[in-house]
Amino acid sequence: LLSYGVDLQMLVDATNNRSDSQIQTGKIVKGVLFVTRKEVRSQDYIAQNKSDHEKALIVEHPRTSGWDLVNTPEPMEKTDSVYRFKTNVTAGEKSKLTVTEQIIQDEQIAILPTDLEQLDVYRKTGEIPKNVQDALAKAIGLRQALADTERAVQQDKDKLNDITTEQSRIRENMKTVSQTSEYYTRLMTKLNDQETEIEKTQGDLDSLQKKVDSERGELQAYLENLNIG
Repeated sequence: LLSYGVDLQMLVDATNNRSDSQIQTGKIVKGVLFVTRKEVRSQDYIAQNKSDHEKALIVEHPRTSGWDLVNTPEPMEKTDSVYRFKTNVTAGEKSKLTVTEQIIQDEQIAILPTDLEQLDVYRKTGEIPKNVQDALAKAIGLRQALADTERAVQQDKDKLNDITTEQSRIRENMKTVSQTSEYYTRLMTKLNDQETEIEKTQGDLDSLQKKVDSERGELQAYLENLNIG
């Protein structure tokens, strides 16, 4: 953290630190959202000189690869691992040194597998260009339509599974009753009705599966040809 030697008459508080992350811009290339993000972090070093004379203070601040100093006094020395700052602190007074660093990085977000809520957050980010936001909105709409159809497919599959399970139970019951009984006749009627329902549901399922394939193809074609920003 600081200086050379130990001096109980010079106290330094380094507990106050802040960090912030902001998106700067964005673009889309072949279905991948590229976001430029700036991260800024600041560290305060508050020194209190309790002696009766001015003292020199040397603060050592960790140096991290890729991070650059901004709005910070020029250090007296740089090494691979630390910055060294020198300041004079008046007798009986406090002095504050704020070290601020930033890094600008690019993120890559594949639009197809990314959670829709997360994509919507990017769509609403004001720093991303309007045309990129509009393209994201269309991609989200296509993704949502596909998700709705896939959900309907699963519901029909669950329905067929439930009917098949019930038919097995009915057939087992039919083995235990007389074929000439009224109960047997009701069970047979229910089986026939279920067969009709199975045929209808299977037809609906086939149509939905074709719709899934069509919507997925439309989405993939849209993303593959999307170059904006």
